[in-house]
Amino acid sequence: MLNPSIKAMSLILGLIFVSACSLPATTIPTSSGQTLAGDSQVVTNSYADIPIAANDELAVDKSLLLNTGEQWIGRAVLKSKQDTVQAFEYYMTNMPTHGWINITSVQSEISVLSYEKGNRVATIQIKKGTLRGSQISVTVSPRDALAQ
Repeated sequence: MLNPSIKAMSLILGLIFVSACSLPATTIPTSSGQTLAGDSQVVTNSYADIPIAANDELAVDKSLLLNTGEQWIGRAVLKSKQDTVQAFEYYMTNMPTHGWINITSVQSEISVLSYEKGNRVATIQIKKGTLRGSQISVTVSPRDALAQ
């Protein structure tokens, strides 16, 4: 007879596997260290409802994409030529044009912006790049059903 905790864990893993299989697969290749132009068709189609500057690059191996288009969830990690102040201003200006409502923002060494849209929330972290520019991480997840 199986331990109840093993049964529960098996059930949870089974549900995760089944729900993951129902999501559309992404067409973004997953080569280590590869980047894609932010304005490329595959990136704009996959992350359709967030602004991505034309000169930014998607770090494919650091990003996670579940679903695509305007209902995607996951993380987009971008290498930007904009400095942290420019990137912060870019997202403050452009997230509302994509239907996102600002919840809060903090501009500092690592800036954080939070937005909501329908049943999803987006958190944007902006920090200084290794040599120049900035690194931007946009994480989108479903809103907690209890909080609604």
